[in-house]
Amino acid sequence: MTRLDRHGAVSVIRPSGPLRHDVVPSLDDLIRPALSGGVPSIVIDLSETPLIDGAGLEWILDLDEHCCQRGGCVRLCGAGELCRDILRITTVGSTVQQFDDLTLALGSFA
Repeated sequence: MTRLDRHGAVSVIRPSGPLRHDVVPSLDDLIRPALSGGVPSIVIDLSETPLIDGAGLEWILDLDEHCCQRGGCVRLCGAGELCRDILRITTVGSTVQQFDDLTLALGSFA
């Protein structure tokens, strides 16, 4: 089950399972409250995500663009080897900053 936690002003979403087209609508519903009011700062923790498909990549880019338009940003953390390769090959990893773990990702907002 996907979780959404708050760490101060930063929202952390942790998808559990593959980040695919069938889970994107529920992720949108879950993250929507974090996007209302203020400057959105989001970390997507991929530590429980074994795979990302095209719809998942598009969701990450759309979320990042939405946050950037409002003065915020998205960070990625905890990606496994396959997800890191997918992010690198598709260049999503060069568009959205990546960190090895949640602590480093949260620290990047300081």
